[in-house]
Amino acid sequence: MLFAPLALSACGPSAGSRLVITQSTDAPSGADHKGHLSPGAFTGITLSIRNTGAGPARGVTVEDILPAGFHYYELTTLGGNAIRTATSEPAAQGNPSWGTWTIPAENGNTVSALVISFKVQVALNPGDYKNQVKLTTSTVTEIDPGDPVALVIEPRPSLTLTAAAATGQVTTGSLATYIISVANVGSAVAKGVAVSVSLAPGFLYSATTGYEGNSIRVTAVDPPASSLLPLWSSWDIPGASNGAPGLLRLTFQARILAGVVPGLYNLTAAVTSTRDVPAQTIGNTAPVAVGKGSRVPITMTVAPTAPYAAQNGTVTYVIVVENAATDAAQAVTVTDTLPQGFAYQSTNSIVINGKNAGSRLQPSAGSATPQWGPFVVPAGGFNGATLVITFTATINGAALGPHPNVVSGNSSNAQITGGSDQSPVIVTAG
Repeated sequence: MLFAPLALSACGPSAGSRLVITQSTDAPSGADHKGHLSPGAFTGITLSIRNTGAGPARGVTVEDILPAGFHYYELTTLGGNAIRTATSEPAAQGNPSWGTWTIPAENGNTVSALVISFKVQVALNPGDYKNQVKLTTSTVTEIDPGDPVALVIEPRPSLTLTAAAATGQVTTGSLATYIISVANVGSAVAKGVAVSVSLAPGFLYSATTGYEGNSIRVTAVDPPASSLLPLWSSWDIPGASNGAPGLLRLTFQARILAGVVPGLYNLTAAVTSTRDVPAQTIGNTAPVAVGKGSRVPITMTVAPTAPYAAQNGTVTYVIVVENAATDAAQAVTVTDTLPQGFAYQSTNSIVINGKNAGSRLQPSAGSATPQWGPFVVPAGGFNGATLVITFTATINGAALGPHPNVVSGNSSNAQITGGSDQSPVIVTAG
């Protein structure tokens, strides 16, 4: 569209003016000599209105006719030798307009012009757009509109990241459930999207319980258990369609150590992409209020000191009882259920936090289920307090091959999780 309004005649004869409009933009130029931008980006436009006629152009007002979906943001500079005769600034909405000016005639080698530079936010919809300019004057003026600024809004992804806790209140020793959502509100696929989380101190990644959305997983990378900085990778998230964004939503659980002090805890989440999307991080999000658990959680492990034991020989086991809570575990008893063909022989040592400890319960030689205690296992916090029992068992009639050992426990105020040896001792012929 060309805007070349009929100039208004002044009283009496006068030399005519001729205004030549030149437009430019600071948007990166492509091979097609058009500015190329992502949806919703900001760019600068400069209008140069030069008077090449023999007389001055008076009562000049400048209106920029923005393309559909564009929004005026701010004026950046005014230049040239035009004389402002009345002030008219752009309104908050609509096309920006400036007035009123007198642009003198050129004098010799002196260029006479009004230069206006301003910033706009471009449309969200991809496509080709052209910027137009409309001038009005109060004198007879010839107007050359020149070439419009041509801009191309390219399809681009645009990600939004949110994080939330499924439950606002949890207790020490329990699990907190989190939901991380990544929405692509842009117009193109976001490639190779990875999500990472920085958990609060005393929170450890436990398991991923679900994935939702219309994203396509291109690489399967999941966090290891007990990670402080879990990371998931990677997905292609489609662009928005019919008003609905492309979506990746993952749900995971974090274990809250018993030594965590009651209070409010947040996490930090981040999303990255291999192409066209800047990294994004949100901190102090997904708050969880942690309260003290009603029971002290205790973990137990048992392991042989050697991988093999001979038939009719002996094997030495080490039982470790750990308290990572902020309260002591009272009246703790430990029971070992030996494999068939194994029998208790003797206790080598009992140590609590590196110091020797006694046991009122004394297992009988030949017992298949030796028991020790009761003990008070002190509060350990993050570092944990440990009870370590080392004992020897004899092997008599056990079949050749691996034999798992199982350990369990009881307490007046603790919830004790038993265990078995991860690498059972293997009985050999001798």
